[in-house]
Amino acid sequence: MFLRRTVVRVSVVLLALFGASLGGSAARAAVVEDLQQVAAAVAPAEYAELASRVNSFTRLYRVEEGDTITGIARNFRINRELLAAMNDLEVGAELSPGQFLVLPYEPGRTYEVVRGDTLWEIARVFGLSVADIMAANGITNPRTLQVGTILTLPENPARREDKAVVRPVSRGSSGSFLWPLIGAITSSFGWRNQEFHHGIDIAAEEGATVRAAREGTVTFSGWRNAIYGRTVILDHGDGYRTVYAHNRENLVTAGEFVDAGDAIALVGSTGRATGPHLHFEVWKQDQAVNPLRLLERVPAR
Repeated sequence: MFLRRTVVRVSVVLLALFGASLGGSAARAAVVEDLQQVAAAVAPAEYAELASRVNSFTRLYRVEEGDTITGIARNFRINRELLAAMNDLEVGAELSPGQFLVLPYEPGRTYEVVRGDTLWEIARVFGLSVADIMAANGITNPRTLQVGTILTLPENPARREDKAVVRPVSRGSSGSFLWPLIGAITSSFGWRNQEFHHGIDIAAEEGATVRAAREGTVTFSGWRNAIYGRTVILDHGDGYRTVYAHNRENLVTAGEFVDAGDAIALVGSTGRATGPHLHFEVWKQDQAVNPLRLLERVPAR
């Protein structure tokens, strides 16, 4: 049986539900297909909060009996500390069946399953391992593949940089950024209502310390505008810039050089902000990029 080559770019973030077996018991892999499922299950305020965080770089997961942060992170091959931080949880937090979690998600190619397909044949054709495809789609039983399922195809490991290695932060490096602040991610990168959100929002207590994600030169420190409020911008010398906005107070001045991890501001809610948080952006040349792709390790709380 020849595979039908229907590889396309992901155009939606919420993927089809897959048949699976979690924790040794029969269950369905709980990637949410339709936000209406969420609306029917939670209070309006919680639904609005979850919906605001869904975009091209996140997806929702419905907790099943026996799920843990570590287990979900292992199934989807994501950092468990990041998963916990994105949902304002500790790694060891007890999860409740029916609870919704926001998962980080990196779009890739997709393939629509046709009659006669097997995961082994799909993996062979696209130069992937069955384990990689299963992990990218939350599949725990490879024999439950259903016709019409849209599979996400991860990048071929032979062409992929090993993201499991956390590289030291240094001048000229373009791969590693420290977290400027640890807290719940309340808004992700991408479209949010009718506007594009160029960074991520990290909630924290008023006055918490904001730190430089990488070493660099302060190119701006002051009141940026009515939206960003007090802002610090760092130039890292290799085409990358980082932006730290809504600060209560900036601790650095333009022209100053800072090392990675140096204190540069205090968390506030200046500009257009509904509460204290850090708005953090990463720019490559003149293009905003998803910070979650570059923040490779979540430090301990």
